[in-house]
Amino acid sequence: MAQLWQKGYDVNKEILQFTVGNDHELDQLMVKHDALGSIGHAMMLNKIGILSKTEIKKTKQELKKVISLWEEGKFKIKMEDEDSHTAIENYLIAKLGNLGKKIHTARSRNDQVVVMTRLYTKDKTLDLINYSLSLVETFVKQAKKYEFVPMPGYTHTQRAMPSSAGMWFGQYAEAILDDIKILKCAYEINDMSPLGSAAGFGVNINIDREYTAKVLGFQKVQNNPMYVSYTRGKIESNIL
Repeated sequence: MAQLWQKGYDVNKEILQFTVGNDHELDQLMVKHDALGSIGHAMMLNKIGILSKTEIKKTKQELKKVISLWEEGKFKIKMEDEDSHTAIENYLIAKLGNLGKKIHTARSRNDQVVVMTRLYTKDKTLDLINYSLSLVETFVKQAKKYEFVPMPGYTHTQRAMPSSAGMWFGQYAEAILDDIKILKCAYEINDMSPLGSAAGFGVNINIDREYTAKVLGFQKVQNNPMYVSYTRGKIESNIL
């Protein structure tokens, strides 16, 4: 079970533990999104003639099986796998032989990491927005219910102006609506396809990045491959 970066030499176990850490545990959350990214990439490879009609059919079938196994809790990433990318590719090789290796054409673990994280983060950001809207609705209902319940307004630790419990609830509804605007902005910045950036300098194969972005549901392509690497962590921090 070789790692994707393996070049045929041994790496000190302590160094491997330090660099890998708990990546395999974190990636367990995103296996579905990693597999979806691979399906999109495979479809693009088929479009430009690198994967045949038969090959794309077999590849998609196995990647869908990965998602099904993961949903059933049966696709586990081990420490020796290092990450979901290696685990999935090794699974494909075990099932499809050398065809399983072709999925790595014109792609690096670097842009794989980013596309997986972007797809996962898109889903989670939409969840956050929906949860926030539900919370706004709750606060608005409470504000209406307690609209005329008196409540003192304090300033400098002293009672100052008459207020109401409805006003107190209503402020949180308005505050969360502002937060949703920030989330929507973060979502839009995140909604860029990094595939094709490879290790940060692009690839020397005439791939179709726009097609991959469309297939995976991204709003646009993140054009500059070096900027893709630069935004690792930056975009996630926006959402956080």
